[in-house]
Amino acid sequence: MRVLILYTELAGYVMGNISHYLKANSNCEMLVIHYPVNPEAPFDFKLNSSGKFEVYTIDRAPSIEQKIADFKPQVILCSGWGNKNYLAWVKKYGKNAKNVICFDNQWLGTFKQRFLSLISSFTFLRRFKYAWVPGDPQKEYALKLGFKSENVFTGLYPADTELFRHIGVNKLDKRGPYPKIFLSVARYIKQKDLTTLWQAFIEANAKCGNHWKLDCIGYGDLFESRIQNEHIRHNGFKQPNEMESFLMQSGVYVLPSTYEPWGVAVHEMAICALPLVLSNKVGSATMFLKPDNGFSFEAGNTVELSNILMKIMNMDDQQLWNMAERSYIYSQNLSSKDWSDTLSYIASAEKKS
Repeated sequence: MRVLILYTELAGYVMGNISHYLKANSNCEMLVIHYPVNPEAPFDFKLNSSGKFEVYTIDRAPSIEQKIADFKPQVILCSGWGNKNYLAWVKKYGKNAKNVICFDNQWLGTFKQRFLSLISSFTFLRRFKYAWVPGDPQKEYALKLGFKSENVFTGLYPADTELFRHIGVNKLDKRGPYPKIFLSVARYIKQKDLTTLWQAFIEANAKCGNHWKLDCIGYGDLFESRIQNEHIRHNGFKQPNEMESFLMQSGVYVLPSTYEPWGVAVHEMAICALPLVLSNKVGSATMFLKPDNGFSFEAGNTVELSNILMKIMNMDDQQLWNMAERSYIYSQNLSSKDWSDTLSYIASAEKKS
């Protein structure tokens, strides 16, 4: 089976899922076309020798197209619809392949989304039989675009479960005094709204005796304008293999985004047995956040977030460990194996009609 993946920015979880699939399917050949590494998240990837990886740039498009022609894909996964070359290659080389459009856009009912739904039979449905999305908020959009329910798959963005699982298991096995540390793993960009988190934390911590810390991991355009406070530690970007020490000592994960179609970090943190505090704009909350493992708040509402943080600060260790255990349990709703199984199912399905 020859699988072509037309992707945007690679991330650690993407590589984990690809590696899991290739290990489970030794007879598969995979060609991955991807954008250059984002300087705000400079992941150091160890590319699997079983797959071929090509960096996409406009000037390299002709040579990449020749590689696709030589590869003769039987399955094509296309990330979104924003790259005209990707769509052209699906049209040209996907005539005898099973074509899958992958996206994380939630259905919001905007004018643009309604328009795309109206013309979908002349665009998306002519090129793609299948849609693969992260969860229910995106599945609704796929159905609005006219994809048949049986051809819409969820579970597009699992965390690298093998990388994180032992952390959650170790934390729950060695429970002692609960770690009084909030953790944020997010780029320092406007849509992550870290300023709201910093302000809410400083206010809540002061009212509760300044007994908690906040660890922030990430980098971005707003890093130089970060709020400085003796109880907030700005640690910069970390590679996945550098995260374990932070995750083992952290107590609660917070993601205050004003726009977050999914948010793979939520799954990663749940695997690591961290209770969750998420804004109501985080898509992955629909899968991993329940009333007994965390809290949701209105994005941008500093007062509401501060009150939630104070509530957590006033909990006893047993309450917090109970929430941590529930997060780990809910993290099992999705895995790298599920991703691999879905791709295998699509690859073995009846030939494209």
